[in-house]
Amino acid sequence: MLEFFQDGGPFMWPLGLWSIMALGFFIERIVTYARMRSEDELSEVTNDVTGRIDSGASFDQLQEYCREIGRLEGDVYAEGIERFEHLSREQRSIEEMRAEMNGTVERAASSYLERYLSVIQFVASSVVLLGLLGTVNGMIRAFEGIAEKGLGEPTIVAAGISEALITTVTGLVIAVPSLAIYTYFAQRAEGKGIQFEPYGHGFVDALLRRWQSQTA
Repeated sequence: MLEFFQDGGPFMWPLGLWSIMALGFFIERIVTYARMRSEDELSEVTNDVTGRIDSGASFDQLQEYCREIGRLEGDVYAEGIERFEHLSREQRSIEEMRAEMNGTVERAASSYLERYLSVIQFVASSVVLLGLLGTVNGMIRAFEGIAEKGLGEPTIVAAGISEALITTVTGLVIAVPSLAIYTYFAQRAEGKGIQFEPYGHGFVDALLRRWQSQTA
């Protein structure tokens, strides 16, 4: 394996780094989605948060509870509460507040669910180009060997061609799984976002009920 890596030339180093990035973020996404709450648990957590809002808990207490529950719900609800604190000081209509808060909750959920997917997508698209650069570099070496030694030294030509093929194969081996990982988790994120949306809107409704009672 080490000999294969060395034969691939200098572009094997960034290819190796890109593969480690893709693997690391893949594992992170697996762990994140494995820790996702079921829909029953999601409903229970949301009802608990909205109950605390309706009972008049302070924003600090709500933020502390969001930090305790963590995961998707904790991150999203904490960001929603922070945004609501700012909006409640502005002169906004109820519909403006609702639209702004629903957008905040949806963006926060998407951000959590799609975290690092852009990095995996970047790896999938750029690693092919890195492999192509290695291919060109290997072919340049091969032709330089031909120009310098002629066709009488096949080992020089073979080394350049070997480098070109190794980087090409390595780039494709990294790109195909990375693209599959991105596609899979992008679909998971979309599905989980759709599942979470009504609970996020219920959380917003609880904040708006509180805001209306305080301004009445």
